[in-house]
Amino acid sequence: GVTLLIDIGTNGEMVLARDGELFAASTAAGPAFEGMNISCGMRAAAGAVERYVLQDDGSPEVRTIANAPARGICGSGLLDIVGELAAYGGIDARGRLAAAGAGTMGRHIEMIHERRVLRVAGNVTLDQKDIRQVQLAKAAIRAGIDLLLAKAGIAPDAVTRILIAGSFGYHLRVESLLNLGLLPQVFAGRIEFVGNTSKTGAQAFLLNRDTHRRMQEVVTRVRVMNLADEPLFEKEFVAAMTFPKGVSAHAKNHPESHRNQASSANH
Repeated sequence: GVTLLIDIGTNGEMVLARDGELFAASTAAGPAFEGMNISCGMRAAAGAVERYVLQDDGSPEVRTIANAPARGICGSGLLDIVGELAAYGGIDARGRLAAAGAGTMGRHIEMIHERRVLRVAGNVTLDQKDIRQVQLAKAAIRAGIDLLLAKAGIAPDAVTRILIAGSFGYHLRVESLLNLGLLPQVFAGRIEFVGNTSKTGAQAFLLNRDTHRRMQEVVTRVRVMNLADEPLFEKEFVAAMTFPKGVSAHAKNHPESHRNQASSANH
């Protein structure tokens, strides 16, 4: 079959496997997913907003790490927040924040010192520059995915399994990834979260001689795509900057994708 593995982080590494053929690429997403360059961003520690989901009545359900008072936003919370903004009209396709009071998300948007912000929880806010950072990060990864599929001659709907790797990726929600457009909508229902695969892979490489030999053989067959040399990357990157519109209902029609509990123990 066709499997796509993506490690979402500062660098978005991805490998596409098709019946033994392997295609690989890496894209520089930047530090936004780690809470860096975000006005209220912070690492994943007590008090970091890690979950933000809009309820049926329009009020947000906000969860922080350790259930501590909100004092910042970590990567998973950041993707949730911007994903909900995109899904419920809080931002337009170009990522511009809606006017205060406009639409479902508008009642949580206000002006502070002539700066339009989303009030997340307490004194924790998200502004236009923060959304721009998310745009840049998600566009880099989405452009990499699109070009990797194109290079292999595979349509997005032909990918049968998508594996989201990394300890950060394990804490993300399918809905947020789809609402942002970081992943194509056709991936819904095919996504698995597999945890810290780099750690389990390193353990296998060091402790199992057979696996060691197999890995040495496999890497010689990987076809690497250097995105910096791809003439279409800039065009794909610009196209991926836009946000999908009104996709939350579609995303939420799919059950929560599978999370590999064995792998999750590694982060």
